[in-house]
Amino acid sequence: MNDDEIMAEAAKIAEERAQGKIILIDELCVRLGITLETALALATDEASRIHGRPMRIEVILDHLQ
Repeated sequence: MNDDEIMAEAAKIAEERAQGKIILIDELCVRLGITLETALALATDEASRIHGRPMRIEVILDHLQ
């Protein structure tokens, strides 16, 4: 996907979320053509921007699966 396609899909996703649809992270990654790692990195950057301080996402492996 090029940048314009990603932005168009992100706008569709935002509209769906505004209508109350729950979009899971795996669907988000597929629709935007990004990896889970990229999605988490972007989420960390956005959280840091919103809260005005460095934020991080800690991944805890679930050994029961």
